[in-house]
Amino acid sequence: MKKVIVPLLCVPFLLLSACSDEKEKAVTHSESKEFKSETVKIGKDSELNIVPLYTPYQTYLKASLKADTSEMDVKNYAKYVLGYIDEIGKKENFDTTSLKGYFMLQSTAYEQDLVDRTNELMKHHDEIKDIIIKNYTAANKVLPKKKSTIFIAPANSEYFSMSESMKGVFGAAYKDTFILYLDTNFDKNILAYSIAHEYHHLILHDTPEYKMNAILDSIITEGKADAFADRVVKDVSTPWNVPMDDKTKKHVASLIESGEATYEEVVGGNHQKDIPQWSNYILGRDVMDHYFKTNPDRSISDWTFANQHDILKGYKYQDLLE
Repeated sequence: MKKVIVPLLCVPFLLLSACSDEKEKAVTHSESKEFKSETVKIGKDSELNIVPLYTPYQTYLKASLKADTSEMDVKNYAKYVLGYIDEIGKKENFDTTSLKGYFMLQSTAYEQDLVDRTNELMKHHDEIKDIIIKNYTAANKVLPKKKSTIFIAPANSEYFSMSESMKGVFGAAYKDTFILYLDTNFDKNILAYSIAHEYHHLILHDTPEYKMNAILDSIITEGKADAFADRVVKDVSTPWNVPMDDKTKKHVASLIESGEATYEEVVGGNHQKDIPQWSNYILGRDVMDHYFKTNPDRSISDWTFANQHDILKGYKYQDLLE
């Protein structure tokens, strides 16, 4: 799911206290197995590069636990984690600028918590990888793409409330790559669904018409991605698939039309303005449901590449959104 998402308010929790030797031991506990990027053949003509970030995170954490200053934390994160992402981007020939600028890719004050999360994800890497390959392959069969890279990162503790609301899975897509942020209690079905959802974003990123300059762009893009994921991964109900009555839909659409609603508000919600969380996803699903009722015979490829006007045609709030 997309691009620039506003951080939700997080509830701070206490750092676990331990001596530096104990922390370093925790960092190195799971380092016996080296986790490198792996290229997987998908069908006859496509390939997927899976890049776990566990080792760069461990290296960053080990260095930061010794330094014990926030300034060095930031430098170590940039050197070991963001630097490694740059190496992969250069090797695979995609721009990492937007990916590295994302708010979840940053150092943390909750170092021990991140140590534990990284170690736990490493134990489940084979399972995570199998889920990625299975669902990426299924998505690729429907809408082929030659080459992609998927990063796997432990979720940042500063945003654990966001991770919790997403059932331990959060994704962000860019040109030719997306990144999965996982908590230790990630929901396997939501992970499978998220892979298909983010894959559809990759497909749209490849089109010259792709843009994400307005709230309407997000509504249509997220609606299409959910519609695609619904068809690739069956019978999964996502945290953002929640009901919204017609009065609220019209209210939110009116705020979008007047410019009173921001992108951050339609994603994260605003109680003062009566904007529910996930409004862009909810409206996107509603728009696509209307489209499918009026265009029952259109193929996935047809509606994937259809323009916004065609998708919105006849929708009850078309005039407010366009």
